Amino acid sequence: MEIQAQGQKPDREVARKRTQWLSELRLEGKEDRLFELEVLLKGLDRFFNLENLPLNSEENPIRINFVDELTIACQTFSRITELSRKLLEASERSYYQFRYYIETELLGDLARGRIVEQSLTQKNPDESLMLIYTYFLGLKNLGAELTRLKLVRYPLFFHIGSLTSRAIVSNRFFNPISGMEFRPEYDRVENLIVKKAVREVADGRLRHVISVVILAFYRLLRYLGRIDERSLDQDKLKQGLVIFALINSEARQLIHHLELELKPRLEKSQSELALNFAALADSLAFQLSMELKKINQSELAGSTKLSLLDPLKAAVENSKGILVNFLEQSIVQLIQQLLPELKGEEIFPNFVSKKERALKLRQDLAVLRALMDKFEELTETSLEGASVENFRKYLRLQKIYIMYLERHTIPFIRYGDLIEFRRYFAKIKDLRPPELQRTDKLEEFKLESKFFKIFLETTLGQIGQRADLQFEPLDEGKIQDRLKLFLSRQKEIKEEE
Repeated sequence: MEIQAQGQKPDREVARKRTQWLSELRLEGKEDRLFELEVLLKGLDRFFNLENLPLNSEENPIRINFVDELTIACQTFSRITELSRKLLEASERSYYQFRYYIETELLGDLARGRIVEQSLTQKNPDESLMLIYTYFLGLKNLGAELTRLKLVRYPLFFHIGSLTSRAIVSNRFFNPISGMEFRPEYDRVENLIVKKAVREVADGRLRHVISVVILAFYRLLRYLGRIDERSLDQDKLKQGLVIFALINSEARQLIHHLELELKPRLEKSQSELALNFAALADSLAFQLSMELKKINQSELAGSTKLSLLDPLKAAVENSKGILVNFLEQSIVQLIQQLLPELKGEEIFPNFVSKKERALKLRQDLAVLRALMDKFEELTETSLEGASVENFRKYLRLQKIYIMYLERHTIPFIRYGDLIEFRRYFAKIKDLRPPELQRTDKLEEFKLESKFFKIFLETTLGQIGQRADLQFEPLDEGKIQDRLKLFLSRQKEIKEEE
C-alpha cells in the first residue's frame, strides 16, 4: 500500500488512458523520463513568474535584460523537445515522424489546417505528446532567434512565458499545472516504516492530513533530485534554476496550506496528536520560509546572470544542500510525531541530525575563530610578527578555509547570520595578497577582520545557547588540534608547490 492523497480530482478517463499508455510503453526508465518532462513543464510555467526568480532585490524588473533568463528557458524548451521525442519514438516512431513531416512540408493550407484541428482533439497520450513536441520545437526555435537580439525586456519575456503556459495548459494528457493532485506514477513513499506509521493512525481524517503533508515534502525532495549540482556543464546547472523556480512556487503554496489552512483545522480537534501535528506544521512553515529567503536572497541571488562555472556551481550546490537538509529534517520530525523513537537514518541513510549539524557548525566556526586569534596575537605582539608577509599568509589561509566553509558549513548557518558571513567572505575573496603592500588595503583588511571576529564570537555564543548543545561544551583542545591539522596541510601543499 502506498501513501497517496488527492487534491483536485483528475479526469478519470484521462488518468486511465495515461496509465495504460505508460504501462504499455517499452522504454527503459520511462517513469523517470516522464517525471522529468512534467517537472520541466511545470518549472517553465513558474520560471516566467518574477516572484520565483532569484533576481537581485535592488533591480527594477522593467530595466532588467532578460536575455539570460530567456536563454535558460530555451535550453529547457530543447530538453522538453528531446524528452517528448524519445517518448514518441518508444511509442510509434515512424508514424509520428512521418506525420510531422507531412504537416510541415507537404500539405496545403486547408489540409494542414484539418490535420492540426484533428490533432488538437488529443484522443490519446501519443497525440498529446505530439503537441508538446511541435509546440516546444517552435518555442525553442523562436527563443533561439530572440536571444540573438542581446536585449530582451520584461514584456517580451512575459509574452514568451504566456505562450509557454498556454502550450502546457492546452495539453490534455500531460498538463502538470492544471491542479495539485498527486501523480501515482511518482508521488509515493517507498519507505516501509513511514508507510506503516501513517497507516496506523486511527483517525481517518487525520491520517489523510498527515499523508498529504508528507507527500508534499517528499515531492519537493524529488524535484531537488532532478538538479545535477555536480555537473560541470553550465547549461545543466542553469536548467536547475528552472526547478528551483518550481520549488519556490510550490513551497510557498505549502507554507500557505500549513499556516492558514491546516493549523486552524487541526486546532479544533481534541486529539493530542492533531494538536502536536498542528504546532509542528506551523513551525515547519516558518522554517521553510526562512530557508527560501536564504537561497533566494543569498545563495542564488543573481545566479541566472552568472557566466563563470565555479560561483554558479557553488550557488546550486549550496541551495540544493540547504533544502535537502531541511526537507529530510522535516520529514523525520513529522514521522517522529507518530514514532518518537525513530532515528533519521531509518528513513534517509545519510541523515544528519539537527544536533550533529549544530555541533559541526560550531566546531567549524570555532576553528575559524582560532585561526583569527592566532594571527591577531602574532601580528599585534611584535613588529616582526606584523610583517606584510604574515598578513598575506593570513589572507591566503582565510581564503582557503572560507572555501571549505562554503562547501560544507554554510548550509547550516541561519538566514539572519548568513548575510554578514557572505559580506565578509566576498571581501576576502576579492582581496588579493599582493594588494596588502598598499597601506590602505592592509589597514582595511585588519579592520574588517577585527569586526568580523567580534561578529563570529557573538554567533558562536548564540549557537552554544541552543537547547541541543547546552550540555555539549566546546572542546577547545579539539579545536586547536583541528587548526594545527589545517595549518600543517596547507604547509605541505605550499612545500610541494
